[in-house]
Amino acid sequence: MKVLIHDDRPDAPEFLLEVITNRGYKAAYAKDSHEIINMLSSSQYEVILANGGYGELNANQYSQLKTSSVFVIGVKNSHKQILDTYLKADIYLQRPFLISELWRELKRPLQH
Repeated sequence: MKVLIHDDRPDAPEFLLEVITNRGYKAAYAKDSHEIINMLSSSQYEVILANGGYGELNANQYSQLKTSSVFVIGVKNSHKQILDTYLKADIYLQRPFLISELWRELKRPLQH
């Protein structure tokens, strides 16, 4: 399975990339939402693991993300985070989360 990672926190992407690849998944990191669109266009990903605003996407790009067959795991920083400015996810993880929670959620797309 291939996982596309995007996280606004500067410390998170490298850590997530390392633990996901060490677990045997293929993974890549996108710096911003435009790079997510480009990477989805050029390669097949089964999962997006994302925490970040997507207000800079135009309507067509946002629609492309929402209608893609990719499974989206959203990472929330707090219960008060405004979700309607964020990519709508199939499931959300509340930060801080246990790595075991991430492994459980990464199995979901394989179960469908």
